[in-house]
Amino acid sequence: MDNLIKAIERKLTVAKTHLTIVRNPDGFLLRPDVQQRVLNGCRLLLLPVSNSIQLRVRYELVDKQSTECVCYVMENHFEVLPDMLNEIHALPVFSLSDLMPACNETELRQAAMTFNMASFIYDKHYTYNLTPEQTRMVLNEAVLLYGEDPSSISEKLRCVKLEWDKVETIDAISKILYKAIQQSSYLDIEDTINELNIDFQKYLDERYFSLANTSHVNKPKMVNKVLPHLAYRHGRTDKVSLVVIDGMTYWQYLILHRELESLGLNPHKDCTFAWLPSITKLSRQAIFRGDTPQQGYSQNPSHESELWTEFWTNYYDTSKRLNTHEVAYSHASLQIADSCRYKQAFVDVTLDEVMHHLPSNKDLFDVTENWAKDAAKSILDLHNQGFTVYITTDHGNVYSHRWRNLLSQEKTFLYKDESRGKRHLIYQDDQALYNFVDDNIDVGSEFLVRDKWLVWRTSKCFKNQDIITHGGAHFLEVIIPFVTIEK
Repeated sequence: MDNLIKAIERKLTVAKTHLTIVRNPDGFLLRPDVQQRVLNGCRLLLLPVSNSIQLRVRYELVDKQSTECVCYVMENHFEVLPDMLNEIHALPVFSLSDLMPACNETELRQAAMTFNMASFIYDKHYTYNLTPEQTRMVLNEAVLLYGEDPSSISEKLRCVKLEWDKVETIDAISKILYKAIQQSSYLDIEDTINELNIDFQKYLDERYFSLANTSHVNKPKMVNKVLPHLAYRHGRTDKVSLVVIDGMTYWQYLILHRELESLGLNPHKDCTFAWLPSITKLSRQAIFRGDTPQQGYSQNPSHESELWTEFWTNYYDTSKRLNTHEVAYSHASLQIADSCRYKQAFVDVTLDEVMHHLPSNKDLFDVTENWAKDAAKSILDLHNQGFTVYITTDHGNVYSHRWRNLLSQEKTFLYKDESRGKRHLIYQDDQALYNFVDDNIDVGSEFLVRDKWLVWRTSKCFKNQDIITHGGAHFLEVIIPFVTIEK
């Protein structure tokens, strides 16, 4: 939990009741981004109330019988009716200056700080008092790093032209997400991201399932067309390297893109679509098979290498067929072993392995930044050895919210172990699948159901905790980078 959230929780809650009320003259607790972050962080609802009648109505109709923690925040000063004070604990005045006594109170009050700005300053833990000028300097630093208001970011997202089969759409969205995640504002704009995803789900229903059979000539519109596209573009002895970064969503690629450009490379950005369910066993298999993935396939580096080699040594155009020793595959490394081989594949699993254990997109951002520096140098090395480099992934990822764990009986008719993920289920037969949907009709509209499997359309997951994961149909999982660096 964020340190500032912990401090706010300590200030605004008392042991004897789940209901409190406080005056907040500086208005910090009235900010929507503050309310959302506190709710997400410690399940404390900061509820603005403007008068005693509004408070009475809310208390009697909702909170009196509830156990949810609520802190009523007075928009204007008024007296709480005496009979309610037995249940609603009146707290002293809350202000940011209480939590940041080292900073100049006047400067803090005039700053109109976002949650992220306040969190940044709170974590500095000054042991001496700052002058007004020093306080302004700290505030200016916070503005540069975290100052864009989430409402402004949301508005930028709403202005993006949504043409989901064009890279311009996902690139524009991801550039905005990049900034939001960098300043820890992802959760503040999540409602807007959900709005975009609703539109994407319409596209998915109308267009997605025809993409697997589209032409690979101009570009691979789905991952099963990546290898046919490479084979179409290149002759037998052309040096081609395919770099597959497991689990890298498009906004993460922008971090790698920045590093590649800093090394003098000129990557051409495009996108393709992951296979659904968006899991490694299916989507990465589709890449290396160059065809429709098979359900009975066992995912491991050895089988992946076999698929890669088989594609090039058994290609239908005999003039482009290669011998086994002319093809190479490397797992978990971007280091080239033999530059004399014509077609080389590299799979980097670093980001995917780390992603599942991180608590927030900001942590994933920081990890990706560290990883991208070394990855970019390795890709530069491939380029310098005369390879045309293609960069893609098998699926993206999305910050997912708790729904519940699966019950034992709900797991009974699943297709083997790997058929059960955090955001997907694959069943042995249709009846078991539809029984699950019927038993969970309250969230049925949030499922994409097809061919004995279902995935979450929304950002929920089959867990009792919020996690970063994949497997579903969210646009952050499905629309992935396909990047070309010409030799």
